[in-house]
Amino acid sequence: MGREVATQDRTDGEAELRRQVAKLSEINRALMQRVEHSLDMQGNAYQLFQTAILLDQKVRDRTRELEHALKAVEQSNLELSEAIVASRTAQNRLQDAIDSISEGFAIFDPEDRLVLFNRRFLDFWPRLTDSIRPGLSLGALVRLGLDAGIIQSDGLTPEAWMAERRLQRATTRDGGAQRWVYALADGRWVQVNDRRSTEGGIASIYTDITDVKDAERQEREKALAERSAHLQATLESMSIGVAVFDRDQKLVTANRRYGELLELPAELRRAGASYRRFQEFNDARGAPALGTASPIGPGSARGATRGSGPPSEVALNGRWFEVKGDPMPDGGFVTSYVEITERKMAEEALLDSEQRIRLFANAVPTMISYVDRDQRYRFVNRAYRAGYAPNGTPILGQTLRAVLGDAEYGPRRPFIERALAGATVTFDLPLPGSGDEMRFGFATYVPHRNHRDEVVGFFTLIQDITERRRAERILEAANEELERRVHERTATLSRLNEALSAEVEKRRRIARELRVAKTEAERANVSKTKFLADASHDLLQPLNAARLFVATLEDTTLPAEGEALLGKIDHALENVEELLNILLDISKLDAGRVGANLQSVPLPPLMEALHDEVAPLAQRKGVAFTLLPCSLTVCSDPQLLRRLLQNFLTNAVRYTPAGRILFGARRRGDKVELQVADTGIGIPQERLDEIFEEFRRLDGPETGPKPEAGQKGYGLGLSIVRRISRLLGTEVKVRSEVGRGSMFSVLVPLTDPAALCAPPQPAAAAVTPGAVDRVRVLVVDNDPAILDGMTRLLRSWGCRVAAAGDRAGMEARIGAEGFRPDIVLADYHLDGGQRGTELIIGLRHALDEDIPAAVITADRSPEVQSLVQALSGVSLLTKPIKPARLRALIASARR
Repeated sequence: MGREVATQDRTDGEAELRRQVAKLSEINRALMQRVEHSLDMQGNAYQLFQTAILLDQKVRDRTRELEHALKAVEQSNLELSEAIVASRTAQNRLQDAIDSISEGFAIFDPEDRLVLFNRRFLDFWPRLTDSIRPGLSLGALVRLGLDAGIIQSDGLTPEAWMAERRLQRATTRDGGAQRWVYALADGRWVQVNDRRSTEGGIASIYTDITDVKDAERQEREKALAERSAHLQATLESMSIGVAVFDRDQKLVTANRRYGELLELPAELRRAGASYRRFQEFNDARGAPALGTASPIGPGSARGATRGSGPPSEVALNGRWFEVKGDPMPDGGFVTSYVEITERKMAEEALLDSEQRIRLFANAVPTMISYVDRDQRYRFVNRAYRAGYAPNGTPILGQTLRAVLGDAEYGPRRPFIERALAGATVTFDLPLPGSGDEMRFGFATYVPHRNHRDEVVGFFTLIQDITERRRAERILEAANEELERRVHERTATLSRLNEALSAEVEKRRRIARELRVAKTEAERANVSKTKFLADASHDLLQPLNAARLFVATLEDTTLPAEGEALLGKIDHALENVEELLNILLDISKLDAGRVGANLQSVPLPPLMEALHDEVAPLAQRKGVAFTLLPCSLTVCSDPQLLRRLLQNFLTNAVRYTPAGRILFGARRRGDKVELQVADTGIGIPQERLDEIFEEFRRLDGPETGPKPEAGQKGYGLGLSIVRRISRLLGTEVKVRSEVGRGSMFSVLVPLTDPAALCAPPQPAAAAVTPGAVDRVRVLVVDNDPAILDGMTRLLRSWGCRVAAAGDRAGMEARIGAEGFRPDIVLADYHLDGGQRGTELIIGLRHALDEDIPAAVITADRSPEVQSLVQALSGVSLLTKPIKPARLRALIASARR
């Protein structure tokens, strides 16, 4: 095809050159005619001479133009020859390229005519090789394939099959790629991928996917086999007997339970067994009803069914079966057999129990009845019938109003409505009876609920309380006589009381004097406690400044002697801080400023955290520390309970020079006892109460081991334990033996893990340490010493610090100097009644930015914690400040 196109192009070029030569020849001929005409008309020799010269010049010009044209023709012929060679080479290469493709390849022009194809393309059109030529349309090619029986049209008519292909080709020309698959008569499958070419035609690739189709078919057959196996396994796993029969009533399949339940012989279990033979077998053993499960009617046309009917119950050899048959779409049916022997026995037992209940209800003198939701009687015992229908009038099915009458139904109606609403009600009522004496009853209405907790009726119990009423009247008369005697005795006692009143008044006066003295003592103690609690800020201020200066010195280079001295100073400050915090905790507990925030506390995380905290201390002493796991949840304050148990554990480590410590819990009814047992020095029995007093420290026997240096306590831990236990309302126990060890425990109430004793307090956000260099920090504190120490510490870390003593100083640093902080550290108590929280809110508003901040204070009251927690992105740091905590907070602001 490429060679033909090149030949055509060369022929067109030669024709153009011939036209140009013919044109030049015509011009020469016209010029010659003009010269000759001039000679004939003029006859003048001079003009002839001029004409000859002019003609000669024009002939030479035309000759040169003709020579140039001939050279151009030669050059065009040369270029055309080269183009023909190149075209033939490209055509051969293109043909070789498409012939090397392993799939069939064909190109169709915009009119869907075949332009180019490879040899592999012809393999998909057997017997049509001689008919396939360039220019053949796809429609004609497909029609040849359909007429020759090469293509299978999947049950479609040739016109419909070709219409689908034309629609796909139109979609491809619109810019989309199409893929279509068809089968060949020789069993092969072909996949055609169509894609639009640049000139508007279609390039098609024909791929033999027979292997893929075979693999899909095998996969489907495998899946079908697996489903069949699963179905059979499902049938075998069922506890009921199942059998499947075809439309000819021949057994197709059945599970093992089918034969076992019905005790069938082997020939009736095999595939192909006749259902009629199954019926004959059951008729012979006296159970014909077992063979009535087929929904195919006797004598009906083949495949006709009666439809699915209700199950039937059949007895066989003392066993009961529920038999059911269901038709299948193909004309067969499925039968199922369920053994219901236990259910039938339960029904018989239920009937027997009902008879016994009726006998019991009729034997008791209490009137018993049952009324449904519509207020109709469904059951009455003999006593009720005798009371309300002595003449034998039917009661069951009648309404309460009809049996009782309007006069008696009206007073009972409110109680009936409450019972139908789900409430159990009791009331007194008059009883029907004969004779002049009025009789009374005590009625109880008990609602009856179904499995959906809906009230569907109520039970009525009416007891005759006439004798009890008579006894009450007799008792009332006796009470009146007793009251008379009491009045007489009262007069006698009044005289005696007058004598005693004088003595009582005297003792009351003494009691008032004692209460006044006690009140004054308590007031003095409370004043002392409140002073310590209120002075916590002033007490911790200098200590906070000292710790900041020490932290600043730790980041500087000091001589060895100076570093040792600095370590001792830091250790001494830690001891002072610990003692001062303990005293402040005691003062706050005594002043009532600490409240119990009760909530559900899971013990596992609490106990594991305490174990991880105390284990390193025990390991350094060589003491084994064992945690016994516990999965219970208690109702308590998590912080206070942790503090209490922490004191138990630190005392155990402190006073156990060797041995082991056990930390666990034991359930005690609705409580759990958290225990800390050790093999330490022990406590004398006479000093068990003394150890809970302030500044009482037990150092052990004179000859016994002593706590290591630096491990002695202050004698305040157990006094805090006593105060916390009183605040939580828990009981603390201690058992000890000198030389063998001690066990401290606390009883805490259990609770449901899903229940909340109180709304849990939000946990403070954790911070992680990091780099703080070049972080801009604004520090606001009214104490110059703390301000100086904080500034030095932060600058030693590489921070850019701006310090201010109040709001005015802060505004000056930000407004005049243009300092934009990354984090703000503000003291809570500032001069002039200012608060650090208010300062942070004002700064954020002025800068229109939620700058991270921290409030620093020695006030640990819940009010301050609530104010700080209400502010987003604000942390609370208590004095004295720990440098590591401060550095981690500043690093978090940088991120």
